[in-house]
Amino acid sequence: MKPTLAPADAAAVPRAEPALAGERLSVRVEKLRLEAMVGVYESEHGRTQPIEISLEAEVTSEAMAPSADLDHAVNYAALAETVRQVVAARHHELLEDLVQEVANTLFRDTRITRLKLSVDKLTALDDAASVGVSYERWR
Repeated sequence: MKPTLAPADAAAVPRAEPALAGERLSVRVEKLRLEAMVGVYESEHGRTQPIEISLEAEVTSEAMAPSADLDHAVNYAALAETVRQVVAARHHELLEDLVQEVANTLFRDTRITRLKLSVDKLTALDDAASVGVSYERWR
């Protein structure tokens, strides 16, 4: 007979929750590809260019276990749609302006406690895969 770590009647043994020092849950959207009106150069005005936006939104403990209720969860699809709307709303001179406007809009959701964003232009330099900015905000 092989040795086993579980008692013969495992159902009779009460299960204790492990002691935790803390926990975090983040909702992510990676490399959302959009066409954006962004840039300070004359050649960048009046046209769109491809960008990628990634975000990670750390959420409150109340939003960690929404009991399978999407209305109470921080929904990645809703985050992505909000980003799409901010990007499409107007021309942004700098990526720094765009990333801060996205952060301002997403941070209206008080369940988000920390936000990491990156925005990359995909065709700005011929010899680079992308150029961009990263931004982080927390409460």
